[in-house]
Amino acid sequence: MKLNLRTFVLGFIGIVGTFLSGAGLLVPARAFGEDNLSVIILSNLRAFTGAELALTLFALYSLSNKKFQEPVLIFLLLTFIGWTVGQVLSYIVDGVPNALTTGSIIVQALFIPLTWAALKQK
Repeated sequence: MKLNLRTFVLGFIGIVGTFLSGAGLLVPARAFGEDNLSVIILSNLRAFTGAELALTLFALYSLSNKKFQEPVLIFLLLTFIGWTVGQVLSYIVDGVPNALTTGSIIVQALFIPLTWAALKQK
């Protein structure tokens, strides 16, 4: 398997996302740096991180099965755009988040053009 942009995006998101979503499923309050989360918020965090885990495992699987790479990249692109728009809106409406969230906004925003370029690469 040669390392091209498509392989890098799928592999990086697959590996890092699996670890992050695993932490979010097991200990969401600690993973997100908040101790005072309500049961509703914890339930939603686990639901989102469960969906993230499924997507990241699918990204890893698509490395060995090329026919799934395009659908995974499309979904990753839409997810990055949606999360970035939502977090920037929250930044504007709710105020400045912690450093971890600010860093994740920047990383997600950087992965939008990377994922787009990987999607266009054949």
